[in-house]
Amino acid sequence: MNLCIHRGTHQIGGIAAEISTASTRILIDMGDELSLDPNFVSTPLNIPGVTDGNGRCDAVLFTHYHGDHTGQMLRIRPEIPIYAGALAKDIMRLSAEHGGQKNEALCKRIETIQSFSPGKPFFIGDIQITPFCIDHSACDSYMFLIEADGKRLLYTGDFRLHGVRGNVMEKILDRRVGTVDVVVTEGTTVSRSEHEVVTEWDLQKRVKAYLRQYKYVFVLCATTNLDRIFALARAVPRGKYCICDEYQKILVKAVSDRWSSLSTFYQMPKLTTYGDNILPRFQERGGLMFVRANRQFERIIRQIDPAQSILLYSMWDGYRTKPGSTIPEFLSLTGTWAELHTSGHASPDDLRHVIEKSDPEIVVPMHTDAPQKMQALCQNRKVILLQDGEELLL
Repeated sequence: MNLCIHRGTHQIGGIAAEISTASTRILIDMGDELSLDPNFVSTPLNIPGVTDGNGRCDAVLFTHYHGDHTGQMLRIRPEIPIYAGALAKDIMRLSAEHGGQKNEALCKRIETIQSFSPGKPFFIGDIQITPFCIDHSACDSYMFLIEADGKRLLYTGDFRLHGVRGNVMEKILDRRVGTVDVVVTEGTTVSRSEHEVVTEWDLQKRVKAYLRQYKYVFVLCATTNLDRIFALARAVPRGKYCICDEYQKILVKAVSDRWSSLSTFYQMPKLTTYGDNILPRFQERGGLMFVRANRQFERIIRQIDPAQSILLYSMWDGYRTKPGSTIPEFLSLTGTWAELHTSGHASPDDLRHVIEKSDPEIVVPMHTDAPQKMQALCQNRKVILLQDGEELLL
C-alpha cells in the first residue's frame, strides 16, 4: 500500500490524498485552498490520471461536503466514479442549486455521485474501504478504514469529539476499527493555543439563557453547519418564533428526511421562513432568527428594538477580524453582540485519544499548518512528516 498526499501536508484545506496498490488507485477529497482574501483563487490541483489522461484512477471518495475538500470536483475526469455519503450528496446538490449562482456542470457531476453506507465495507479493486460516519461541522462526514496488501490504514478526515454526535467515535474505534498500522489524521488545532473545549450542547444551553434574557436573539452562522442550526432551533421555547430563510429550511428538511429515524434530534424543528408578513408577529412574540450579514437582514434588524436584542456570532473568528470585514459593522446593529462558537475540529487531546485508541505504528499528519507539533501528541510513535506529492510505501 502506498500513500501520497498531493496537497495538505503543511496547510489546512485544499486537500487531496492518494492511496494505491499495484493494481488499484483511489483519491480521497479534491478541495479548494482556504483564504480570507475575497479575491483569492485556489491553485488548481493537477494530478496525473485524475485531472488528465496520463494514468488511471479507479475512484475518488469525499469525506464531506466542505469546499476545502470538494471544491475541485469538476477537475476530476468525468469517467472516474466518485463516492460520498447519501446525505452529503443531497447537501452538495441543494447547495449547488440554491446556494448562489447555479452551476449546471457541477449539478450534473454531483448527480453522478455513488453513495456508500455507514459501516458497510465495499471494494474498489483490491482495496477494501469501510466508511464510518463521525462528527464534524458538516453533517454526514466520514473517516475511512482502508485495508489492502495486509495493511490497515485509518484515514480520519475532519472530525471532533465535542459535537452533538461526538460519542459515536468511541464506539466505532472499540467495536469496528480496533488496532491499525497507520493513522492519517487531520491536525487543524495543533497550532492553536490550548483552551477549554466548548461543546455544541454548551452552545445550546447558552442560547436558552439568551432567549430568557432577550426578547430577540439573532444568530449569524454558516448555513451548512446544520447540527448547530438543529441544536439552536430546539432551544427556542413554545410561543416564540424560530425564523430562517428558504435555503436554510431546505437543507434542514433534507437532513431531517434522511436522519429523523436515527435520532429525535433530527426530527424537523419548528422553523418559519422570514418575510414582511412574519415581522410584526416576530416583533410581538420574539424568538430566534438566523441571519446573514447583508442589507436585507440589516433592514430587518433595524426594525427591532436594540435594547431587547442580542446578535450571536456563531462562526470562525477569522471572518470577523480579517481586514475589510463588514461583520463588525453588522454586529453593531443590536444593542449587544456575543460570540457563540466552537470548532469543527478535534482538540489536541482528542487527536491524541483517537491515535492512542487505534494504536498505530505510524502517524501521518495532514490538514495542518504545524505538522511538526504532532510528535508531541504521540511521543512513543513514529510520526512521518511528508511533503506534498511525496510517496510513502507503507
